Amino acid sequence: MTKDWKYYLGLSLFFYSLVPIIVVAVLPFLGMGLAESGTLAVVFLVSGEVCFYVSAMLLGKEFLAAMKKKIASWFRREAGPLKPVSRGRHRAGVVLLAISFLPYYAALIYLLFFAPEKATIHFLAWSMVAGEVLGMISLFLLGGQFWDRLKQLFQWQGEQNGGGAQAG
Repeated sequence: MTKDWKYYLGLSLFFYSLVPIIVVAVLPFLGMGLAESGTLAVVFLVSGEVCFYVSAMLLGKEFLAAMKKKIASWFRREAGPLKPVSRGRHRAGVVLLAISFLPYYAALIYLLFFAPEKATIHFLAWSMVAGEVLGMISLFLLGGQFWDRLKQLFQWQGEQNGGGAQAG
């Protein structure tokens, strides 16, 4: 890939496309009204998306393939035998997984029965973010065998038995 003006402009636009995510995360702390912060969030997110697609056009297929390969390398590792997790780690993972659902129901109940204030809405939003984080941590604690069981939950049994349904 030649490092000309297209490369540098595309790279700059690519990095700018990541900035709106940070800006939207900071918006609740700026003390703006809901309409103002919502408008600003939409404008920033749309500009980030446009910049991402323009950078993809400028940088080309090779850059995107290299970026995809690099990001995938962070999450993939060599396949090996799955190691079992300890009973304590399994219990902690299950407890965290169960707790991760509670903020959503708490927010729903609160919004149905009480008149929320601005500070309360921020607390509810951050508690839902905390629930998401707890859910992610629990899946890592539960380990690879749990991932396999979870994956099998979403597979139709006909796929495991080598074909479609039996005619009956």
